[in-house]
Amino acid sequence: MSPHAAAVSRSARVALPALACCILAGIAATANASHDPSRTATVFVHGFDPAGATQTGVFGRDEVDPLLEQAAALLGLPTTGQPGGLERANVVTTTRYYGDTPPPYYDGTDLADLQAVTAAWGGGVPRYALIVAKYARHVLEVSGADQVNIMSASFGSLIARWLIEKDVEHLASQGRIARWLSVEGVVAGNWAASQEDLVGLSELVLAPTIDVEHMGYDWVEAHLHAPRREADSAWYASILLGQVGSTEDRLHERALTAAMLSRGAYQPNDGVQGLWDARFETVTNQALFLGRPPTWSVFHDTHYSLQANQAAWAQAVVFLTQSRRVTVTLRAATVDHIHEPSGPFLDLRPAEVVFQSRVRSPALAARWGITAAVSELTLEGGAPPLRRFDHDGSRLEFNQVLFDDFVLAGETALDLELWAEEIDLELRYGVSETLLQPYFQFLGGGFLQVSALQPGTYSFATTDWHGDLEVQIFDYPFGAPTDAATPSSRYFGDTALLVSPNPFISQVRIRPAPTAAGSSSGNLISAGDATLRIYDASGRLLRALVNQAEQEFVWDGRDGRGKTLPAGVYFYELITPQAVFTGRGQRLR
Repeated sequence: MSPHAAAVSRSARVALPALACCILAGIAATANASHDPSRTATVFVHGFDPAGATQTGVFGRDEVDPLLEQAAALLGLPTTGQPGGLERANVVTTTRYYGDTPPPYYDGTDLADLQAVTAAWGGGVPRYALIVAKYARHVLEVSGADQVNIMSASFGSLIARWLIEKDVEHLASQGRIARWLSVEGVVAGNWAASQEDLVGLSELVLAPTIDVEHMGYDWVEAHLHAPRREADSAWYASILLGQVGSTEDRLHERALTAAMLSRGAYQPNDGVQGLWDARFETVTNQALFLGRPPTWSVFHDTHYSLQANQAAWAQAVVFLTQSRRVTVTLRAATVDHIHEPSGPFLDLRPAEVVFQSRVRSPALAARWGITAAVSELTLEGGAPPLRRFDHDGSRLEFNQVLFDDFVLAGETALDLELWAEEIDLELRYGVSETLLQPYFQFLGGGFLQVSALQPGTYSFATTDWHGDLEVQIFDYPFGAPTDAATPSSRYFGDTALLVSPNPFISQVRIRPAPTAAGSSSGNLISAGDATLRIYDASGRLLRALVNQAEQEFVWDGRDGRGKTLPAGVYFYELITPQAVFTGRGQRLR
């Protein structure tokens, strides 16, 4: 029996009848539409490791990830790096699906399930999905959360897709998955891994492992869904989907782009993953959550540099916790001057034009000092569609989405940067009109602020073109996370520190909260020697500061030897004769 047949045979014994599945999916969609972010844990599913399939060690255990710590610190969410963090209903956590040793919470049934899946499929995606699903069950049990969010990266997104569409551990059918955010995900397979003769092109295909096999287009279509870029599972109707892609292709001297162009199969990419493979092209009606497609944000980063993009992490936190969705669409454009010769001896019409955009969030800048774009479509990344205009004054109607994601509760507006260029030479767009520079003609650009509170239409005009935009607003019936009201402090029980500013860049002030232990912060520190201990996410003591009479501690971001510490999350422990106070904060670059 083939692995696929074996899996079908197994699932047939435990699956609900098709009609009952559809009914249950509808019930789950209704129930989850009002899920509570304050009672929803978040599980991060990591990406591909070339040696992962043969790794030893314990899988499915709680892990501490510095990047997740940074993201969680933005809204003060608890993590497994914090004492007692896993016991909080809105904990942010991660685990590893690679390894050969089960965690302590596995019982005989868990072991038998894993052995059966591994025997049927040889490991790979089905095995990893079961490990992640059982870990999610473990998190739900320990934290007391009602649901989990899944945040997946790269190969982890294919694992998450399998987990949902195959209803692994019945998480989807029981309505236990609230949101799924896929970041640079292998949602529909990976182009490089699907080319058998391109071994060595990137880390994904250094060696023919089972992981690489499962990322192939053919495997995805044979065992998940055909067509591979379509979401058609009724389980998605109960889950809010979000997708993130990247467009900077400079990794490996742009080898992936070169290979795609040589085969006439170019798509924007981040050096490892194709942009269009990182999202669903279509979502059928039965798979839509509240009738709307997945959100979509694009960043101009490589597959790895996105990890350091503070705007991307902030936007991920916003997606996982907020309730207002804003969609900004360029509906039409008129090019007043196409800048193409049209004489009897040289006629290069139509003009090939790309409309580009960056979107920034004033609320992110005000709260966390993040001014980078939260979504960007640029010619440099090859992401904006090519539009063709026949003559001066040509008008085209289309739907180019500039932003489609969640915003902070306090967001009142979004800042748009818009510009256009006419292309004479760009192989990625199939344009080769000249070999002489300049290859691009700037058609003008500017800035526009649009409301994040009210739907409406806007006009934009610049040197050689003008356009029409539409803003749509949708408020999901989600509650607000309780921790969002106090983003600058982190409380652990009755002992708390006030950390300001948080996040910080150069200096941070740390003192007990005025209400902690029923005393003022000044009395608590001046009553005797107080020591502030600073730890990293692994629990390593970095520095100790002693203060006898001051109202607060000031830390300059250096360790005990004077070395400037990197961006990340740091934990504070203030010890006084009266009490011990704990807290944490984030340092930005």
